[in-house]
Amino acid sequence: MKSLEESIAGAMDCSNTEINAFLPYILQDFWEIGADPETIIQLVKKYRPDYADLTVLDLGSGKGAVSVKLSAALGCRCFGIDAIREFVQFAEKKAEEFGVESICTFEQNDIRTRLSGLGLFDVIILGAIGPVFGNYSETLSCLSGHLKPEGIIIIDDCYIDDDSSFVYPAALKKTVFLRQIKEAGMELAEEVPASSPTEIREEYDRELCLITARCNELIKQQPEKAFLFEEYIAVQKREYEVLDTELVCGTFVIRPA
Repeated sequence: MKSLEESIAGAMDCSNTEINAFLPYILQDFWEIGADPETIIQLVKKYRPDYADLTVLDLGSGKGAVSVKLSAALGCRCFGIDAIREFVQFAEKKAEEFGVESICTFEQNDIRTRLSGLGLFDVIILGAIGPVFGNYSETLSCLSGHLKPEGIIIIDDCYIDDDSSFVYPAALKKTVFLRQIKEAGMELAEEVPASSPTEIREEYDRELCLITARCNELIKQQPEKAFLFEEYIAVQKREYEVLDTELVCGTFVIRPA
């Protein structure tokens, strides 16, 4: 199993773990990191109309945008876990700001070791962090043991179209993705595509500009580490290009078959 530092860097599309210490600074302009809270809110309402009584587990919760907005919109109880202390502290402040701190809580921990100590949940969310317990078959098998009856898993991720010749280590062909879901004894209930190509491209450009600006500030502050921040800019630029041109991104509702 990868170290926690390697797992954090990988979730942020980077192989150099030294960047981890600077992620809170680089991503200070972002609250929503990865998954779209509004899409997830609508899916929870659709699949669990008893949403006010739900318990939600948000794995890799980042700065808490999904959990805080879910609790604020639906009144459900959310518990988020993330490995980055500054992200958890930011999420806690946002929960207070939205007046949901009593039902929306966060913890700094390694989700891979923390999961076994948790109980059952109505909704489990993996928001753009990938299959952290192995492949998706292994990950969903782990998570299914923490689902209540009628529970659902919501994943934000991307796949490669089956007719594409593109190869990318971090993404599966769609048929492989679906097969791994089935191997876990589960089924894909719904796939919600990401926004329109124009909207996505504009958002990617905006995000890359923010990341680049913060990395350039760090280069001025710590020129001896310029290589690290320049590498991160290059990796992010490549990642956004791939997301824009080669991958199919969306939010997926998965449930026991």
